[in-house]
Amino acid sequence: MEYGSGVVKFELAAYENGGNARDAKEGLQGEVGRFGYVIVEHAKVYRRAERGMDSVRLSGPSFPVTVFRGKRRNSQPSLAKAELTLDARPVGLRFNSRAVRKQDRALRISYDGREYIYSSDGMGKPNSLVRDGVRITLELGDFIPSVGMCRNGEAVGPVDPVDLAIAIVLEEVDSDALTLSGAALSSPFALMHHLSDTAE
Repeated sequence: MEYGSGVVKFELAAYENGGNARDAKEGLQGEVGRFGYVIVEHAKVYRRAERGMDSVRLSGPSFPVTVFRGKRRNSQPSLAKAELTLDARPVGLRFNSRAVRKQDRALRISYDGREYIYSSDGMGKPNSLVRDGVRITLELGDFIPSVGMCRNGEAVGPVDPVDLAIAIVLEEVDSDALTLSGAALSSPFALMHHLSDTAE
C-alpha cells in the first residue's frame, strides 16, 4: 500500500487505563494523521514473574502489533537484553554501550531489508528514527498531572506504519543509554528503582 510522502505532524497523549494495581497500564495514545489511532502501553507495576524484564506493546488498526522487551529500568523496559518484534517477526537490534561518540551510541535497527538509526539528543530533547528518505522525530509535549508527559511528533518523507510503529514504541522505552550524559545520570538511580520494583 502506498502512503505517499510529505510531512505528518501528530500528538500522543499520556494515558493510563485506571485499572486495579495488578492490571494497571500506562503509556501513550493518539491519532497519527492519515494512519489513524495508535496506543502504546506497558504495565505500571512490576511483576515478579517477569524476572526483572518488562515489555511495551503498540497496536492500532493500521499498525503492526509491535512489542519491545528489555530489562526493566526506571519503570520501563530498557535497551539491556532488548528484543523487538513486529507482528511476531523479530527485528535486528545493535547497540554499543561502550562507544564515546553520540553517533556510535545510536541504536541500529534492521527489519525487512530496511536499516534504521535511532538516536537521542539527550534527556528531555528530541528522539529521532531515520532511514533512507524518512525521518521521524518525537519530543516532549504537555504534562498531564498524575498521568505523564505527552509527545509531539513529526514524520517527514514516505513514511509507513512500520516506520511509525518502531519510532513510537521506543518512546516508552528507557533509552537514556543512547547518550553518555543520560547513562551517567541514570546509573545512580538504578539500584533505587530496582529496590522499589521488588518492593511492589
